[in-house]
Parts: sequence; C-alpha cells; structure tokens
Amino acid sequence: MRKFYATVFIFFTVFSLFSFSNISAQNIRIDISFEKTPSFYSGDTGEFTLVFENTSRNLLKNVTIYVREYEYFELSKNTFNYSEMKPGEKRKETVRYTVKPVSVGNYVLKVSTNYTYRVTCSGATCSYSSARFVIDLPFRVEGSRSPIIDLRVRSFEIDEVPYTLPIFIINRGSTVKSSYMLLEYDKSKFAIDYTENIGSITSLVKKDVVITKLPEKTGEYTLHLNLEINDIMGETTYIKFPIQINVNEVKDVTTNTSLVDSEMDILNSEVFNEEAPSISNDQKSAFKILQEVLIVLALFGLIATVSLILLSRR
Repeated sequence: MRKFYATVFIFFTVFSLFSFSNISAQNIRIDISFEKTPSFYSGDTGEFTLVFENTSRNLLKNVTIYVREYEYFELSKNTFNYSEMKPGEKRKETVRYTVKPVSVGNYVLKVSTNYTYRVTCSGATCSYSSARFVIDLPFRVEGSRSPIIDLRVRSFEIDEVPYTLPIFIINRGSTVKSSYMLLEYDKSKFAIDYTENIGSITSLVKKDVVITKLPEKTGEYTLHLNLEINDIMGETTYIKFPIQINVNEVKDVTTNTSLVDSEMDILNSEVFNEEAPSISNDQKSAFKILQEVLIVLALFGLIATVSLILLSRR
C-alpha cells in the first residue's frame, strides 16, 4: 500500500507541475489591438496603428509578430521583431494600408505571435520555453469609396509664350489606378503641347502643359480638361473641368527693338544717299564755273597784252 500511495503522490505532483506550466503558458501572452478602430472602405488607402502589449509578468524574448494580409489588405509592413519585451511594455506600430476590392461586411485580421519565456531557474541555469498564439482582430468594410478628384488652380494669367501651364490634380478619395487627360480648345487660337497619360493618382499629381500660341486678341478664354480615371475596383469615371485663361497683351521687346533699329538704318541710309550726291554736284559746279571765269580772264589778259605790244611798235 505504501508503494501505491507513493506512486499516486508522484503522479499527482507531476500532473500538477504540468498543469501549472500550461496555465502559466496560457497567461504569458501578448495582447494585440487597434489603437483606434479605423473605418475601412474598399479601394481606400490610409494608416492604422497596432498596439502590442506584454500582459504577463515575464520577460519575453525573440518576439515575432506577423500580420496576415490575406485577400483584404496590401500592407506597407506586416512583420515586427523585438529582441525582448518587458512585463507591461507596450509597442506601437503604424502601418499604411490599401484595402483590396472586397464586398461590404465583417472580416477578421489574424495576427500570430512567437516568443520565448523563462520557465524555471536552478542557480545560474534557466530553462526556456516557446509559445505561439494567433489573435483575431475583427474589422468591417463599410463599402466602396470612390476617388474624389479636383483641380487646385483653375485660372491663369498669360502674357508670354511659350508658357508652361501647371495643372495640379488632387485626389481626396480612394486611389486612382490609371488616368488620362484630353484638352478641348480652339486650335485656331491656341497651340498646346502635352501628353495624355497621367498615371496613378493617390493624393496629388502635377501635369505640365506647354502653350506655344495665344490668340491675337486679349481677353478671357476657356479650355476644358477631360479626365478619364480608373479606380482599383476596375470602374471608369469621366470628369470635365473648365480652366480659365486670361490672355494679356503679349509684348516681344526684342522683336520690336530690332524692327525699329532696322527701320532707322534704312532711313539713315536713304538720307545719306540723297544728301551726299547733292553736296558733291554743287561743289563740282562751283569749281567748273570758277575754272571757266579764270580761262576767260586769262584770254582777255592775253589779248590786251598783244594789243599793247603792237601799239608800242608804231
């Protein structure tokens, strides 16, 4: 009987130790939650913060936390590693997400944790055990949020060409997967260079349009920007925006100055060509008359001299 009682005592002792160990293991865990439960929309992009807390009295080591994306999310980061987490310690991680095209409803985000913890110590020697848990984080997809597209500036003042027209396209809704633009304008008055492809629009995109020709008359003109946007749900939407163009007087200083200089050169040349010959001809006439007078005087002098010589001989 003594052997029987001794065997029963040993059995219950071992069973108690294993039971205590299992209870302790269940109590040694990391609590995981959303810091603030976000509202999710299909096709939406945003951020949420996860809180990891060591709720046990043990030091946890080699902690690995893995967030399973499944078909619900695309996450910027889904694995987190810590060398240790002290009792009561909290860690916060902000994750950027994009909700995949899913239907309205309730879903569960599964998060698994792996870590080691100390079980017993005998002197300087300690024994460790590992544990793994899977925690469910419930969330709800409220519906499908559409892109919300707008232009930052819709009016421009232009007084020179070429002019680069900066078009800022803003998206305050779900992500635009691809987009294209087409400008409507009077081609007899404007000449505009641009490419139709814009690409993805998450928040803000800048598109440059170069105007190389303006109307001859100043005033207000309207261009129309047609956008084709394709969201991640595969739906296509068409939007049209008016853009006001205020054309001021275009002054090309270089061209006007050159024209004036050219005209002045022509006038100066004409004046020089007209005055130079008249001055030269007058001088030639005066010299010719003077020469003729001198010749006549010399002839009369010669005749008078000959006459005097003849009279003196008589």
